[in-house]
Amino acid sequence: SNPCGGAVWKEITEQEFGEIENVLDLQQAQKLMQMLEEYSPFNTIVKLLMFTGMRSGECLGLRWDSIDFERKTIFIDKTLSYANNIWFLTSPKTPRSTRTISIDDNAVELLLKHKEEQDKQKAIVGDAWQHPELVFTSCTGHWYDRSLLNTQFRRYIDRHKEDLNLNHKLTIHGLRHTNAALLLYAGEDIENISAHLGHASSDITSRVYAHMYAEVKVRMAKTVSSALLSIK
Repeated sequence: SNPCGGAVWKEITEQEFGEIENVLDLQQAQKLMQMLEEYSPFNTIVKLLMFTGMRSGECLGLRWDSIDFERKTIFIDKTLSYANNIWFLTSPKTPRSTRTISIDDNAVELLLKHKEEQDKQKAIVGDAWQHPELVFTSCTGHWYDRSLLNTQFRRYIDRHKEDLNLNHKLTIHGLRHTNAALLLYAGEDIENISAHLGHASSDITSRVYAHMYAEVKVRMAKTVSSALLSIK
């Protein structure tokens, strides 16, 4: 039976377009990565979100068989949703949200380390481990509660605002914005970023990141101009 019933379920959707200040700059992102060096499932999730730009629900809905360690890809086709006091996996909201993303050696190493630690925990819990197929679970193998992740992240950021030189709000969704911003500033094409994020269209990506995209275009124009005028 469908655990949704007729309920309006809390699925992961795009945030309001006006939330774009919810982002880290490069120095802040680098600092956060350094601070998360020690292993924990929480640290692994935060780092993976920064590496990939996934939605948190997509990350918590990841299954081990969706990760191809040889090809270095993650197939995203599920998101963790909640209704009537039940967590369950459902298909992403839009067709373009179902996608394959590439990961690099750093993300592969991160996930393999997590698998090794999770296997140790599984051995302790034994048959009571509920979801062996899931990449991220509670310490007893149940769903990793998305509300708990949001709370953990908020508290972590509140504790480390000074370390990060952060004077604005940052939610877990801000890590997705951070990934997109870093790609934009690295000169990546908006269409590629849109496909990578699983936006319904590149128009959405352009609108969400409009002011960043404008800055990048100005910088590109200056780069071309400088190159042309420096020719002797």
